[in-house]
Amino acid sequence: MKTKTRFKQSTLALALLATLASPVWAEDDHAHTHNENNETQQHARQPAPDGNADHDSHEHGDAAEDAHEDEAGLELTADQQAMLKLQVITLQPQTNATQTLTVPAEITSNQYRTWVVPVRIDSQVQSRSATLGQHMKKGEPIATLFSPAMAQLQSDLQVAADAWRRVNNLGRRTVGNQRYLDAQGQYQSLRARAKGYGLHDDAIAAIEAGKSEKGVYTLTAPDDGLVLEDAFQQGQLLTAGSALVTLVDESELWAEAALPPTPGLQIATGTPARVIVGDTTVDGQVIQSGHRLNPVTRTLAVRVAIPNAGHLLHPGMFADVALSLAAPENALTVPEEALTRSPDGDWQLFVEEAPGHYQPVEIQLNGQLENRRIVTGIEPGTRVVTRGAFFLASEMAKSGFDIHNH
Repeated sequence: MKTKTRFKQSTLALALLATLASPVWAEDDHAHTHNENNETQQHARQPAPDGNADHDSHEHGDAAEDAHEDEAGLELTADQQAMLKLQVITLQPQTNATQTLTVPAEITSNQYRTWVVPVRIDSQVQSRSATLGQHMKKGEPIATLFSPAMAQLQSDLQVAADAWRRVNNLGRRTVGNQRYLDAQGQYQSLRARAKGYGLHDDAIAAIEAGKSEKGVYTLTAPDDGLVLEDAFQQGQLLTAGSALVTLVDESELWAEAALPPTPGLQIATGTPARVIVGDTTVDGQVIQSGHRLNPVTRTLAVRVAIPNAGHLLHPGMFADVALSLAAPENALTVPEEALTRSPDGDWQLFVEEAPGHYQPVEIQLNGQLENRRIVTGIEPGTRVVTRGAFFLASEMAKSGFDIHNH
């Protein structure tokens, strides 16, 4: 850094200069002193309007010189630049760029792939087959129950099935159209009720063949899924509508992100998103974007669908969601290492005004592009320091600069 030394007049210094000066310089100095005395006397006869004018002028000169020194920034020799491995880039506008917005989120179940398996009629649990956290396949048994209503249905269905088989074998012409339709309707109605009670086709076929135990039936998994909740016990009486278990397909989960209420911020369906949980990163996309703020958190909900191969993620985990959004047109970007803090805490860049001459300039951050940050408050074509910017900021803060060169 260039240092400027300011000399002040003293009696001893003037005497030394007078002793060493030649006669010619002495005469000139005498004439100059004589003129100064005359001017001083005239000045004494005509006081200045402001008695502090000379003092203010001196202070103004000092302030101007200090300001000039502040504007000087830092200067490095070629050896110092090489020692720091200093790198400088030229800011160029980015076109068709995307920026990254990172917000907090929570992993939740995919509600479109979640099943609540209820008890459809008042029943008592005889035994369970499913356990909490178990991965079930479609059709696997969950629990065996007993219900008087089911016993009545089984009896009625068995009779209706026999009647329908006889009528159907004889044919419509033999039994008559009305009897044919009555037998068919009774059978189909009871069969539909059995399905409504949660019985699968194999169980219904066993009832029709008279091979089922009266009143006893088994509820099975409607699809592949994980047992997320099971709030029943063996021997428990359950009323119609009570949830037996909740199954969720964890092959695809949701990340519920919370966005700040930024005017004009719109997240379109299909926007690429990256979900980060610890060291695990999964790519997904936005499937829903809210239009109303949460009245409690005052945030905007965005839902991201993410594949969950290997079941690495589970509902309830906290995560970060990085959304890829279109960046402002002709955005200027710098790498993270180019950014430093000014003494008052604002973000700044070091601008190369000339080779080896660097000046701090305050800027504003306006988003992120992968590992680069969007900056405003600086012109395109400006050359800024990337590697070595932190060292320059440190030396600027210490108001001194010396890299082993004294």
